[in-house]
Amino acid sequence: MENERVRPARKRQKITRMSVVDQVCASIKQDIADGVWKAGDKIPSEGEFAELFGVNRLSVRMALQKLSTLGIIETRVGEGSFVRSFSLRPFLSEIAVFYDDDEKYREVQQLRNLLEGECMNLAIQYATEEEKARLHELLEQYNADTKEFHRNIDDQELLDRVVDADLAFHYQVVKMGHNSLYKDVYFMVQQLIRRHIAHMVSTRTHRRVEAGLSPDAMDDTHIRIYESIVHGDAEAARRAREEVLGIVPVHGMDVFD
Repeated sequence: MENERVRPARKRQKITRMSVVDQVCASIKQDIADGVWKAGDKIPSEGEFAELFGVNRLSVRMALQKLSTLGIIETRVGEGSFVRSFSLRPFLSEIAVFYDDDEKYREVQQLRNLLEGECMNLAIQYATEEEKARLHELLEQYNADTKEFHRNIDDQELLDRVVDADLAFHYQVVKMGHNSLYKDVYFMVQQLIRRHIAHMVSTRTHRRVEAGLSPDAMDDTHIRIYESIVHGDAEAARRAREEVLGIVPVHGMDVFD
């Protein structure tokens, strides 16, 4: 025993005491996550929660305020508190400004490629006929706006319409993947890539006009994305996606150093 060495204790995190407010908040949040109350349901009152948890009403009120700030519940004056349909969108929108520079944008472009790629694969598997029909409608709107902009390439309003149509088309693809988290993340990404899309559309359209190409003879990547999803061709979807994002240059329209 004398020769035994005392092993040093592993470094552990400090033990912290959770406040009453945090415990109440965590318990209500877990019940909502477990489906005890669903979106739109009214939850118990402050007094009922206070009696249930054996705490004062002020602690409950502070816990409910915290849940409201997180967007998990909403409190209506004279009615009570109700479970909201939770979404990451408000939080992602608030932090988007921290990614609005050239270096971060390249990272966002990579994220978009991965995200849209996965959603295209999911859309091939799970998209309904109604969703495919909606994608075709958005494709036609995008093509119409693109052709109009081609005829007046200095019109900023027309450029904005093309960008809106472009985003709507790709967001529909994301929705067709039936993954709510992907939809929330894409909400942030599409805000960040808007400036780049406008640059791509403007630059490519100017080059088409300079080359004398007709807007009625476009082999547009959006058409190929739509067709690849309808026909279940994941490889064709990948090739078209990389071109539309500017990852792979489009012959005659992109100049990569």
